Amino acid sequence: MKRAVWLLVAAGAAAGCGDEPEVDSREVLENATFLTLDGGEITLTQGATTGPDNVRYELLLTADGDLDFDSDVDAVAVLSADHGRERFLTLHAVLSDGEEMRDVSARLIGDRIEVHRAEVLSGMIRLNVRIRRPGDPVTVRPSVDRTPYFALTNRGLTSVTLIDAADGEGARAGGAEAGNGTPAPALHTHEWELESFDSGDWSANLRALREPVTLRFRAQPRDPADVTGDLAGYAGCNRIFGSFRMREAEALRFYGVTAMRRLCRDREADFEQRFLEALRSVRALHLEGDRMTLALGGGAIRFRAGRPLASRAPVTAPDPPGAGSM
Repeated sequence: MKRAVWLLVAAGAAAGCGDEPEVDSREVLENATFLTLDGGEITLTQGATTGPDNVRYELLLTADGDLDFDSDVDAVAVLSADHGRERFLTLHAVLSDGEEMRDVSARLIGDRIEVHRAEVLSGMIRLNVRIRRPGDPVTVRPSVDRTPYFALTNRGLTSVTLIDAADGEGARAGGAEAGNGTPAPALHTHEWELESFDSGDWSANLRALREPVTLRFRAQPRDPADVTGDLAGYAGCNRIFGSFRMREAEALRFYGVTAMRRLCRDREADFEQRFLEALRSVRALHLEGDRMTLALGGGAIRFRAGRPLASRAPVTAPDPPGAGSM
């Protein structure tokens, strides 16, 4: 695991002398130490430095916001690493901890792409980027606009897909409707709300949770018998993200399921941990009317179809270096 790198906020020394001065995070980050993708670190001086192998690092963009829901002001930073023939851009999550900040995660976002803006919105990181069209050489200036989202999860900075409910569509898909000529909800057409959860020798108390537990799917069919896509939802305390693969309309597996980093109450944290563990153990599903059952060893997770989902193209992160497109 990459070790945390601590960044000193010098302005904090004024504490106890009346009102504390506002700290300019950009100024702090311009002279900070950051993680590198190979597990090392580099320290900037006035926003730039030359590291090992003559790689030139430069701070391009910063943005403030709360990334871990502790009410402190955190920051994100976009850095470039110019290797000569390659220019990698990385995204960094910098958490506030009292008078110090620490770079806790670094993630590659592209090679020779352009990043025009970074924002932190309700814990989510949104970038405005411009990439090359498929097939364009790296010498061609990027011309395709994209808006990828990232979240700081228990796996570090993670590229995520937002799957929204349709505007103004609050009606539920009832079983009676599905039986009167209205097509039953498909896996990826509606939000699924948890009704019951049995796993092994325990059963979750859903009434203890402040909001309904939900799952949303966005499908990317390879063919009718092999469907892959993105997963998003809410697990009782945190938003969760991952991917899935469904074969022959029954075999189902979840991959990379991860949660954001909000501090949870004990009961919520216990439920969320068990729920995520159960999702990772799912092997099959059954859809009948407006009900969905996910089968796992020793139990089942049962859902009811809720709000319809908005129909729009998925939002993803830029491809790795060399791809030049999303």
